[in-house]
Amino acid sequence: MYVIIVGASKIGATLAEILSREKCNVVIVDKQKEKLNRLAEELDVQVIHGSGTEVNTLKEAGAEKADVIVSATSDDAVNLMVCELAKMLGIHRRITLSHNQAHRAIFEEVGVEEVIYPSSIIANYIRNLILRPGIRSVLTTLQDADIIEIKIPDGSAVAGRQIKDVGMPEGSTIAAIHRDGELIIPRGKTVLMAGDQLTILAKKDVIKKVINLIRARE
Repeated sequence: MYVIIVGASKIGATLAEILSREKCNVVIVDKQKEKLNRLAEELDVQVIHGSGTEVNTLKEAGAEKADVIVSATSDDAVNLMVCELAKMLGIHRRITLSHNQAHRAIFEEVGVEEVIYPSSIIANYIRNLILRPGIRSVLTTLQDADIIEIKIPDGSAVAGRQIKDVGMPEGSTIAAIHRDGELIIPRGKTVLMAGDQLTILAKKDVIKKVINLIRARE
């Protein structure tokens, strides 16, 4: 996969590192040459010195062959311009950071696939640490749902039962089970065991019910 990242911010640089490890072809565009030079030395990525708001810079970055572009700057106006130019250049998948949720409609008008709000994600993560101790939210970008991870404690009423008999609340499902370092894709007849780490997709209004169910004692 060929990915262009505009903005060598901490998020942009971290994303580039992750994608390069996944063997993606990554190009980072930024106006700060020192940042680019450092990333070029540290990561297996290509760097382009210039502004992502200029057509020629995006073309130099390989817009014609890009599968996706991510605008990761701290300026919503810049991110919007990047997405508009990317659309014009035929990059079908466009993802952006935004620092103001009031701008969502504007980004949607130019066909952005996903708008990510870093401050909101961090705030929700901290909120979950406070209100749901022992529960780790692994995805907080969904509008009305979360993906959470929860461990089945010793003595839980669900331990030793098949998933189809557990009675998961409406609006929730067990997506994966991690057991002794092994990933298990659950089926209705899969038996849950104490110590299993469950990855659960649930609507926000039923998460409390899910937690109570998993933690309930026999």
